[in-house]
Amino acid sequence: MRLLYWANAKIGRTQILERLGAVEGLELVTVESLDDVLARLPSADALALYDPPLDQARQLVQALEAPTSKVRWMHVLTAGREKLEQAGLPRHIAVTCAAGANAVAVAEHALALMLALCRRLPDAVEARARGTWDRSMARSASSLEGATLAIVGYGYVGRQIARRARAFDMHVLTVSRAAQRDEWVHEALPMERLHEALARADVIVTSIALTPQTRHLLGRAEFAQCKRGALLVNIARGGVIDQAALCDALASGQLGGAGLDVTDPEPLPDSDPLWKAPNLLLTPHYAGAGSPRGLERMAEGLAENARRFMAGEELMHRVSS
Repeated sequence: MRLLYWANAKIGRTQILERLGAVEGLELVTVESLDDVLARLPSADALALYDPPLDQARQLVQALEAPTSKVRWMHVLTAGREKLEQAGLPRHIAVTCAAGANAVAVAEHALALMLALCRRLPDAVEARARGTWDRSMARSASSLEGATLAIVGYGYVGRQIARRARAFDMHVLTVSRAAQRDEWVHEALPMERLHEALARADVIVTSIALTPQTRHLLGRAEFAQCKRGALLVNIARGGVIDQAALCDALASGQLGGAGLDVTDPEPLPDSDPLWKAPNLLLTPHYAGAGSPRGLERMAEGLAENARRFMAGEELMHRVSS
């Protein structure tokens, strides 16, 4: 089988090449540009790539749907695949993704944002920059111990967040379509009870996939249901949150703080009101970075699916067919 690996991002490239090189019967072709992908696609049986920009995704999908394409399996090297889904995933191709590969790093990042907001670390950084010894921030500091955490969306990342939150003696409440519960969860509610969960939460973390149904899932009505002073962390996708409503909730004090690793759009324009929102901690979408083990899991998943595809076995983390 000939697998076309579009290295449109350098993340994990060494690990991917090493793992794929050990798959018996696999012919690997590595390219770095869309033009090369389109030129070599007719001779490929499978394709591995990162979610590309929308304009490139549309060109790729058009080529995959052409009569000259014989690709029957495509693996996205991230859990997110919004641009490819916007372009329209070809129905005749099995699509898999790297679900859960970086879940641990993302969960650690979510906890870091939660702790930073609770312990008022952004205030401490600003005080240091001013050269002032200001202990007034101690009056607004809080603790995760005994706090109720609402995790909106409970997949691979949500589960890793819950596991770590339990170590801080938090009460873990999840909101998801299936209302699934495991050893890390105290209570599991369906999406229809989202407002109930928000009203009880001291900290809210969004880890739900962005779909037409979840766009602006948290907006003015939802923030109005929150406890006054509740904290919000978003490590999902920027579009899950109505950012204008978030700015107003932070300005009014309805939300006590927010930590965002994602925004809509990205990068955030210089004129966006979020830059001036109070009690906001912003990181530029790198929650999944920094984990060598995560890169290994990503490469291992791709290699295992390549082996399964050639053997005619069921693929892991299948998202479309």
